[in-house]
Amino acid sequence: MGALLQTAMIIDDDPDLGELLAIFLEKRKIYSLIVPTLSEAAGYLGYMKPTVIFLDNSFPDGLGVNFIRDIRSADHDIKIIMITGDSATWIREKAIEEGIDYFICKPFNLALIDALLDRMNFRKDSP
Repeated sequence: MGALLQTAMIIDDDPDLGELLAIFLEKRKIYSLIVPTLSEAAGYLGYMKPTVIFLDNSFPDGLGVNFIRDIRSADHDIKIIMITGDSATWIREKAIEEGIDYFICKPFNLALIDALLDRMNFRKDSP
């Protein structure tokens, strides 16, 4: 991805997971914003265009699978990685239909995130 600034929005209501991902991404020089609700995420999408979004599914204010269309409307080039503990087949199918790039079931390990970021050509060095 060249020398462009790489940014991530972590949309998850689990603060521990958000912090874990943010620390991991910072080591790859991907700067992160942790957002705990879909409504807040919608507000940020109005002016922030992250390179990648990590999206949970279950929120007090809705379902992540129903938010994918909003992300795609904001910017079709944003990479979306859905990370969820919801293992229902319909969730995975709908997420894929809506256009996510990758679907990960919790629990997961950071080596998997690292491999996906490599596959999407995110650099590991500083800009």
